[in-house]
Amino acid sequence: MTDDAEAAAWLKTWTRAHAVAMPAACAVALAQRRAWPLVAIALLSNAALLARSRGRFTPRGSFGAANAVTAIRLAAVLGAGLAPLATPGWMLAAALAAVWVLDGIDGWIARRQGLASAFGDTFDKETDALLILVADVQLWQRGRFGLWILTTGLLRYAYVLALAIAPSPAGHVPRSRGARLAFLALLAGLMAGFARTGTAGTALAALGTAAVSASFAHSFFWSYRRRQD
Repeated sequence: MTDDAEAAAWLKTWTRAHAVAMPAACAVALAQRRAWPLVAIALLSNAALLARSRGRFTPRGSFGAANAVTAIRLAAVLGAGLAPLATPGWMLAAALAAVWVLDGIDGWIARRQGLASAFGDTFDKETDALLILVADVQLWQRGRFGLWILTTGLLRYAYVLALAIAPSPAGHVPRSRGARLAFLALLAGLMAGFARTGTAGTALAALGTAAVSASFAHSFFWSYRRRQD
């Protein structure tokens, strides 16, 4: 097995293990009514990813500026997960907005500097997924929403595990403009959920949840329809 093939196999194994660990950690967090178990397991899992991928972070081997920005995003997400319930909602909404802005910056740097890699793509996607799950858990802890708010935080992991259990030749659906717009709608809805306490905040969070749920439904359909074609 070549080094590239070995690295790809490791990333696939890690992604599947991570997809098992995150929902399990979320369940413990819900039982404890504290987000720290989720943050702790996410930190350990990402530490394993970073340690095992050393020297293969970018085509040049170095960690690179783009991955450094993603690491800052990850740290911000973990910090948001540990934010006390007394933290004003508008502050968490602002944190979500900042992480979203940085999400665009790391991709731009990777493309501009030729730093795009399989590791970087995985690191970026899983940081996005963790951002949503942490935000969902924080909103649930605040008593603003029922368990339905966790739907979007768990969909990424359900999708990964579904393809692991029932593989499709089509694999994961490529990121599309529609998926990015759905993700943006969800972020806007979650920010509204933190910043607004009335019906408007709930409605916007529900709309964002519906948009991302529809996007993942399309991803499932794309993967498994292609298997049948």
